[in-house]
Amino acid sequence: MFRAIPAALAAALLAQPAAALSCLAPTMQGSFQAASDSEATYVLARGIFAPLPDQPEGPEGDPNDKQDYSVETLFTGQVASAQGFVQPARTAVTIEIGCEAAWCGAVPEGEVVALIERREDRFVLEQGPCPRFALTATDEVVNAALACARGEACEAPE
Repeated sequence: MFRAIPAALAAALLAQPAAALSCLAPTMQGSFQAASDSEATYVLARGIFAPLPDQPEGPEGDPNDKQDYSVETLFTGQVASAQGFVQPARTAVTIEIGCEAAWCGAVPEGEVVALIERREDRFVLEQGPCPRFALTATDEVVNAALACARGEACEAPE
């Protein structure tokens, strides 16, 4: 009977539902299409987001029921034009961090290509647990972003 208890306990632990978030890898083409289909106005930019002092590092409260929050950042980089990412930009951007249960988005790290929403007199980047509007600025992402912006082929790879 001593062996049955550990086996029963192991079976009970293994029978618990698995909780995980599964995100499809975003593509610049898919992100660009989502932005184009939206009624919002977006700016295509390449650069970095640096949180301003005294910004929250994460949501407070129940770790399994995290709540959305915002982080004020300074964006430094370039805005896209017909010639590429050549127009310098340095502006405040609010990053709206979305959460689902225990998972949240985050301020993008390193250089990214981003679709930043213009809302009246401010700029906003939405970053959910499966972010799609800020992608690491690899050559592939940069080239795809510029192709989409120029009206060239902009279909997500299969």
